[in-house]
Amino acid sequence: MSRIALASAAALALSAAPAAAQTVQSYTSSKTYAILGGESRLAQLLAQQSGQPPLAQPAVAPASYGAPMVQAVMPTYRPAISMTAPDVFNSVALPIGHTTLDRRWKKVENGPVGAASGAYAAGLNGRGAMEKLVAVNHYVNSRVRFVDDIKQYGVADLWTSAAQTLSRGRGDCEDYAIAKMQLLRRAGFAERDLYLVILRDALRRADHAVLVARADNRLLVLDNGTDRLIDSFEMVDYHPIVTFSGNHVWTHGYRRELPPITYASNDKVATPPVTIAAAAGVVAVTPGAAAN
Repeated sequence: MSRIALASAAALALSAAPAAAQTVQSYTSSKTYAILGGESRLAQLLAQQSGQPPLAQPAVAPASYGAPMVQAVMPTYRPAISMTAPDVFNSVALPIGHTTLDRRWKKVENGPVGAASGAYAAGLNGRGAMEKLVAVNHYVNSRVRFVDDIKQYGVADLWTSAAQTLSRGRGDCEDYAIAKMQLLRRAGFAERDLYLVILRDALRRADHAVLVARADNRLLVLDNGTDRLIDSFEMVDYHPIVTFSGNHVWTHGYRRELPPITYASNDKVATPPVTIAAAAGVVAVTPGAAAN
């Protein structure tokens, strides 16, 4: 995902320093290394959830093969989520008209899933939402090997359908996420509850993409680096740039409290309304205009 063609992604103003992250033996993934260049907050969270101590040296092994399928752990505190907007990773979703990635999205949004994978997904109908998420996340992770687009296709960025990704058995971050989205739709998930999120990992300073699904009153992350479902509220190092779902697209901002104001007349303190600090990294085009 480091080559996602975001016209101004390079200008993303994230000041987080690439601190030396602790690595975790049980959940280190070769895919995570290929995507992020090392362990991130994701690995630390998985270690915390399992109660395992961090180790100095990682043991690299694909997370998807033989890993237990474990549901997301509810954090101690989590604010209520929006039922209509993808306020993922503690952000505020801001609707926009178009982006420079629209053509890629429209090409794969309703793409084919393939006969075998389609039959598998259809067989999940009637099961609970969490069971569907765990099953599809593992299904795709275990059948696709991470390969950069430049190595596989000779181009910097190419989004593929579930059928193409699963038939080739190779893909990069957004290919995993798109495949999971398409299979979950076939399994009966509502389109409005599935989001393709293009984001920036502040710790690794690398672009990434994941699928986020709304279920169990949570926004859950299906990441190709692990078979576990992670509550997006916990992923403080993931900064969403642009999100797609159906005919909707959002960029993201963050709530920022301004310092209290003291009035000299009566020494009363008033706190201004919460403001939105918009994130950089996406070219927004006014509604009706053509995207690049």
